[in-house]
Amino acid sequence: MPIPNLPSRFFILCTVLFFISFSALAQTNEIFTLTASSLQNGKSVELSKLNWKYTPGDDPRFADPQFDDRAWETLNGTAITLNSLPKSGWPGIGWFRLRLQIDPALSNQPLALVMVHYGASEIYLDGRRIERFGTVGLNPEREVAYNPNTLPINIVLDERGEHVLAVRHSCMEMRDLSGGWGKWIARQSTRPVVSAYANRTNNYGAGFGIWLVEAGQARNDYVNKRAGGGLYLLNFGLLLAIGLLHLLLFWFYPRQRANLFFGLFACASATSNIIYYRWSLSHQSATGILLQNGANNTLSFLALGMLLAFMYTAFAERTLKAVWPKWFWLWVVAAMLYIPLNSIFVGLAETRYWYLYIQALTWFPVIEVARGMSKPVKDKVSGAWIVGAGMLAYTLYIAIVLLILLRRLSGAGFSITIRSVVILFLTVTISVFLARRFARTSLDLENQLVQVKQLSAAALEHEKVKAENDRRAAELEEARQLQISMLPRQIPKFPGLEIAAYMKTASEVGGDYYDFHLGEDGTLTIAVGDATGHGLKAGSMVSSVKSLFIALANQSDIPHIFELLSRTLKKMNLRGLFMAMTMVKMNADQLAVSIAGMPPVLIFRQISGEVEEIAIRGVPLGGLSKYQYQQREIALACGDVVLLMSDGLPERFNPQQEMLDYAPIKQTFARVHSLPPQEIIEQLVSLGERWADGQPQDDDITFVVIKVVESKSQL
Repeated sequence: MPIPNLPSRFFILCTVLFFISFSALAQTNEIFTLTASSLQNGKSVELSKLNWKYTPGDDPRFADPQFDDRAWETLNGTAITLNSLPKSGWPGIGWFRLRLQIDPALSNQPLALVMVHYGASEIYLDGRRIERFGTVGLNPEREVAYNPNTLPINIVLDERGEHVLAVRHSCMEMRDLSGGWGKWIARQSTRPVVSAYANRTNNYGAGFGIWLVEAGQARNDYVNKRAGGGLYLLNFGLLLAIGLLHLLLFWFYPRQRANLFFGLFACASATSNIIYYRWSLSHQSATGILLQNGANNTLSFLALGMLLAFMYTAFAERTLKAVWPKWFWLWVVAAMLYIPLNSIFVGLAETRYWYLYIQALTWFPVIEVARGMSKPVKDKVSGAWIVGAGMLAYTLYIAIVLLILLRRLSGAGFSITIRSVVILFLTVTISVFLARRFARTSLDLENQLVQVKQLSAAALEHEKVKAENDRRAAELEEARQLQISMLPRQIPKFPGLEIAAYMKTASEVGGDYYDFHLGEDGTLTIAVGDATGHGLKAGSMVSSVKSLFIALANQSDIPHIFELLSRTLKKMNLRGLFMAMTMVKMNADQLAVSIAGMPPVLIFRQISGEVEEIAIRGVPLGGLSKYQYQQREIALACGDVVLLMSDGLPERFNPQQEMLDYAPIKQTFARVHSLPPQEIIEQLVSLGERWADGQPQDDDITFVVIKVVESKSQL
């Protein structure tokens, strides 16, 4: 075989080098393709698990999408931990770059980036900075840490060939992971970072986590995350109030030591709840979050200790020895050692023995409480079953959480969901038990006194009852007349519309309400409300809402009106009274609607011949002062009919205690839509009477029917 000459050899060598270079170039410029299916049904794409280009240090040129980053190190994800340190080093600041291209179906669609990290960051898309969290610094003095904690960053990607996502990130608290403070805090920070977009605990250390999700989904997730905190705030208030109440009872009656320990348990649980809530929304640095986590652990063990102390003192007289067992004090010492051991010897957190230690600390109170409560319940000690029910629920909760911890299952969502409910249930059962015990002696004495006085005072009591009934009847009649006077005297005349209204109360004074307001700009505002219950209390709520409606109806934004109404009613401290409400604003052929805890609005569409249901979720007014209500804009056409109603008709019962529900109402509404509004209401009232078949009305019934007889375009 002849030997190739020199030019041939040179050509072969060049060809081999070209393919090697092309292969290397293809590998170093790997582009991630984002498909539309990966974001469907609320899914998210975890970009922090992809291959990113990384370089330590800082240079503004790194944000330029044309910058050549082929020489940078390729990281398998954005985490920077003790087990995944970049080969090029981590001085506390660095740049991360990711190249991506999108499915044409996602072109110009609203998307969002959500992040979690310690330290600070700046996010660049195609060379333009789109967001900054904190202040990125080259040293600890200049850095201002801010954890975005899944705060959405809205972006739009076009159909260009590729996009470059660059992140300038610093975390000076963990700038040195070789030892000292940096290594300590890196180990500690492996636990508290929990992402709403991954069903497990994520450890990003000095790096960051980043997800891509649809903008609407990201916004809803963040709003739900903040709104979900209402449960923690409610529990905090209830637990703290109950705890302080029992501490005051102990202050005035020190012999009842069970009130002292239970009060401390409730206050510690309340404080732990509010710290846990603040931690879930925290934007602090790693140090701040770790301090919160440490305080939460300390309070949790304090609450467990006080729970044991309560059991020993509450049932010591009949079932347990007055002297506390020695193993209780051993547990107290072990619990006090948890925080320093967990903080100083951080390597223990990664061992099997540390899991056993935590289980022992948590299981001992559970087992001891179960042991201590079994005898009082078995001996039928008065009220012991009440405490036993709460203890059983708490024991089951702890058992499931420890099973999750032991087997390292994904149970964060479970524990977060029921944690507050279980603790509140336990607290309420113990409080009821103590209140019941405290009242029993006084109640027995009062019963004896009542029996002595009953015979001599029977005739006088009869006269008093009669006079009181007469007085209440007169007051109810006055309140009924006042409520009727607050309703609109006449239906407003509005061009192109026919309107009718109807209300029938279940008692002398009802809790339903409807009203109209015609603004100077021609906007018609209609409100239909339903106060909690009925009677005088509901009537007082209706009076308050009537005044507020007159003052606020000129506002153009219904959610803003609802927010002002809810805030004002809450400040009025009406003792558990709330107002559900549907409000619509009509101008031209447009209908704006918002609902706060009311039934859906029904619209019969003349063109399709079908009934459209407009349901919007929202809490009743007066419950929360900062709730974000929603508003929908709906176009109306000639012949369309709008039905606003309270829940009195759909929740009406027949003699068999069956509820009418919404389906028959929608069928009747569709059948009689061609009638005038007043006759439509009469048909709906007749439907309820036929269904009740003589059963008394137990809730107020209200309707407002609006019929479009001529569209604005025709006027």
